[in-house]
Amino acid sequence: MKNHYGFMFMFGLVIALALNINAQNHGDPAYLQIVSAENPVTIDGVLDESDWLKRYDYLVFGQYALAGDVTYTVTDSAHVKGETTDSTLTFVKIIHYGLDLYISLQSNDQSVGKFGNSWEGDGLFMKIKSASGIPYEYKLFFNQAGVDPDIAFETNGPEGSGEGAAFKNPGTIVNDISQVDDGYTAEMVIHLDMLGYTDPYADVEAAMVIFDPDGYTDDMDPWGDAGSYFKSWWGSEWGSEFRILRLSDKPMVVANKTDDVLDLDGELTEPFWSEAESIEVGKGSHSGTGGYYMQWNSPTNVYDDQSMATVKFAHNGTDLYIGVESDDASVCKWSPGWEADGLFLWMTNKGEIPDAGSRMEIKNMFFDATEGAKAVFEMNGNVPSGGAEGACYLPEGTVTHTETNGPDAGYSLEVVVHTDMFGYEVGDEVSLSVVIWDLDYASADAWTDSTSDYAPNWWGSQWVDPTFEKYHMYRKVLLSFASDVEEIGTTVSGYKLKQNYPNPFSKGSGGNSTTKISYSIPSKEYVTLKIYDAIGREISTLVNQEQNRGVYEATFDASRLSSGVYFYTLKAGNYVQTKKMMLLK
Repeated sequence: MKNHYGFMFMFGLVIALALNINAQNHGDPAYLQIVSAENPVTIDGVLDESDWLKRYDYLVFGQYALAGDVTYTVTDSAHVKGETTDSTLTFVKIIHYGLDLYISLQSNDQSVGKFGNSWEGDGLFMKIKSASGIPYEYKLFFNQAGVDPDIAFETNGPEGSGEGAAFKNPGTIVNDISQVDDGYTAEMVIHLDMLGYTDPYADVEAAMVIFDPDGYTDDMDPWGDAGSYFKSWWGSEWGSEFRILRLSDKPMVVANKTDDVLDLDGELTEPFWSEAESIEVGKGSHSGTGGYYMQWNSPTNVYDDQSMATVKFAHNGTDLYIGVESDDASVCKWSPGWEADGLFLWMTNKGEIPDAGSRMEIKNMFFDATEGAKAVFEMNGNVPSGGAEGACYLPEGTVTHTETNGPDAGYSLEVVVHTDMFGYEVGDEVSLSVVIWDLDYASADAWTDSTSDYAPNWWGSQWVDPTFEKYHMYRKVLLSFASDVEEIGTTVSGYKLKQNYPNPFSKGSGGNSTTKISYSIPSKEYVTLKIYDAIGREISTLVNQEQNRGVYEATFDASRLSSGVYFYTLKAGNYVQTKKMMLLK
């Protein structure tokens, strides 16, 4: 069944948020942090994928657009023709699946159609720069003649680099001014790899315009007496000024396997931390999902301590090690409430997404407002007893809960989650959400200065709340597979990465879910051999160590993976080589 969600509810929600939340920094953002979709989007114009309903930053275009919470207003607008009271709002949401960039429009336009007999019409005009800086046009708009035509997709970009579609809500008849329309929804995809992009977490320059002509049929003079035309844009009207689409939100990381037992002191001195895969959680991160900033008491206050936290992952068996290193220059508790700097981790049982009453909280945060106090480790009653442990380290120069000793030197945290107590095994993808709170100048001796900042950032979602956030955005941490790496000889003529054998290889009944990857190195080098899925997400690390000159063979067990195309990459010194392999059912 086609599903289009109620615009008036969303419009009311935007107004409520705008009235209750200070909208500082929610107009004309320099960039949008673009989150990852869970699955590819079907381009049919029907916004029935749950990814469109999740809570993340998006743009609202229109004469009476209001900012608030995750809703951002655009750069500027113009009455191209006529002074109008047009109340059309168009929500523009953007997500990505690897290097596929998806854009959706949701408009309540009551007069959908062309700008008379011109080339323009309701919808999106967009310029986007290729990886080499060449601007291309992508248009998804109702500029076709006749009664009730479909939306048109046009581009001067590479052939096949995009497509688009629309769904006209019941009651909408394009190019018909005899009745009141009920708006439309639309979807477009741009294949960024065809524009030269290779990094799924790149900055992409773009400018976007929403056209909104009203009161025209397709044969009317656009500059005649009838009709009006309003347009608004983010960046610039015709692409002379661009904004940034920041491809972000790494959906999965690999927790590297280690045989070392973590010394739980919060200091991150163990050797495995230096090689651990990580994500950055903070304002503007490419790997994080999003964030929120609010200032308190002073409307002129600026968030000038935009701290960044590096969150690292490793595992010993089913013990998941999580390390946090933050450069926070004001480590404190929020004096008006319970929140504080530090790590707020949402955990899940294997295969379960908890409801609001059974959410599992693991916190390592600076709750104790005593000057110089370390972080406090807490778990709520839904976490199994003994399911996790945590510690904190304060470097020289950090004196918590005071602003009278100069800028702090940050902090570090360590947490061990015993994932077997949540039903996980080695090789599983652990579902969790990481929130890093950043409260600045909020200790008791700073509160009277009216300069307190309140800025949580997250990987996944802030509250994993089924009502507030509609759909959960947990992320995955893979407890990487054990792998066998064997030196099988020393006859070496140079660097070489061989095709895996067997290839394709199979899983399931009667199939062998393992394959062997052979390679050679001509000198002592630090070697990594990693597996990636078809959109570039790292799946497993088979080798991550220094090796002597020789020929080696690694065994990869894919029993827990879905069938499809995977890639493996060998890095040794300056040598890098990638090959493709196929896993069958």
